Amino acid sequence: MHQEVTGTANWLGKDLQESDAWIRVLTNGEIAEIEAALVYVKSAGLSPKDLTADDFPLPSLSGLLADMRIELEEGLGIKLLRGFPTEDFSKDDLRLIYWGIGLHVGCAVSQSKRNDFLGDVRDLGTGLDGPKFRGYTSNGELTYHVDAADVTGLFCLRAAKEGGLSRIVSSVAIHNEILQSRPDLLEALYEPIWWSMQGNELPNVPGFYTQPVFGIENGFFACRYTRTHIRSAEMNPDVPDLTPAQSEAMDLIDEISARPAFHLTMMFEPGDIQFLNNHLTLHTRTAFEDFEEDDKKRHLLRLWLSLPNGRPLNESFKPFYRDVSAGAVRGGFPGEGEPQFTTI
Repeated sequence: MHQEVTGTANWLGKDLQESDAWIRVLTNGEIAEIEAALVYVKSAGLSPKDLTADDFPLPSLSGLLADMRIELEEGLGIKLLRGFPTEDFSKDDLRLIYWGIGLHVGCAVSQSKRNDFLGDVRDLGTGLDGPKFRGYTSNGELTYHVDAADVTGLFCLRAAKEGGLSRIVSSVAIHNEILQSRPDLLEALYEPIWWSMQGNELPNVPGFYTQPVFGIENGFFACRYTRTHIRSAEMNPDVPDLTPAQSEAMDLIDEISARPAFHLTMMFEPGDIQFLNNHLTLHTRTAFEDFEEDDKKRHLLRLWLSLPNGRPLNESFKPFYRDVSAGAVRGGFPGEGEPQFTTI
């Protein structure tokens, strides 16, 4: 029988909404340190693909980022760094800054078969469903989901004209609520479910794989849930249908996530850097309206990171993550060609 998952990551949004326990405002000294690191990298003529953490020196801020890694794994599973003055830097400089900060947090993995390691979250007019849907290129409301890596980092360069709220929910709290209210459905979420690669499979690699929603390894809980990717697999005639219990259990996940008591809501401000542990949280974004002017449109930069202190994952997570050992570089969609760091 599955048991309640305990720990700090078992939180309710209503308890964090008025708290600043998950927010850290950058100091003037820390911002100056980042700017000095940028100057150093540019003067050395280094490109992102050649950089290491040592090439982007952050003497004091690196300690904060190391503590944040622990918080992401052993604490709430979320962290917001706030207050970076994006208006003082060019977009190219902001990309380099974010990549440099990311090097101090973890190891980036590719976000698509394009081999893009530094992704752009912008409205490109894509649809809201289908076998190749990727929510980060649309402006519509998304469903609660995880990204395909240990940690997601989002750096807000420009906010939307209206909307685009970020909502986060503890998947540990969801698990425990299902255990309390519908224990008969919990087992179905520990069973393998078919997923789609959303068109990001490389040549001669299957476009579908199996993975459960919940898994536990050596006492470490992990969740992976993206209903749109599961629905895409369902549309393929060669993929087995979900069982009634699996469908009902996922409907319950969606319903619990939408409860105001469960989710935390924030509005991105320019200069915000949000980090989420995808094994411990689900996230979504409300629909938004953009400005007409291109240089004012909503724009975030995204990193998918493996943490050096990352948790072990259950063997059932191996079909996608490939390596489930603690601290492994894993996840993402393996891409072709040179790593991409430029805008879409």
